Amino acid sequence: MKTLYKAAIAVMAGVMGTGTVAVPAAFADAGPAGVPVAVPAVNAYAKGLVTSHHRLAIRARPTTHSRVLGHLHPGQIVDIKCWARGQSVHGDRTWYRLGISTPEWVAGRYIRIIKGRVHHC
Repeated sequence: MKTLYKAAIAVMAGVMGTGTVAVPAAFADAGPAGVPVAVPAVNAYAKGLVTSHHRLAIRARPTTHSRVLGHLHPGQIVDIKCWARGQSVHGDRTWYRLGISTPEWVAGRYIRIIKGRVHHC
């Protein structure tokens, strides 16, 4: 069972993308000192390319009036979890939620989806 499960994960990772995920101890091989080893996993998020000419603000909510949490740089590739409608930025009301645990948003006007499909939040 362990071998079949690990083989399926490896095949899916090779076809779908890269990344790692922790595997339940029942399925993981023990590495040095008996520590479970992570195996490649499928990256479930779409990829977006930052197209702005200046750094792009990461916001707490999909509006330019919300708190700035950080910045992305031109040409940076990011994981996109989903999209929602928000404040219009140069005529574009699409905002993308970054593929991380806390809600962090960027204006869709400055992101081009380069891989995968983004679903509505």
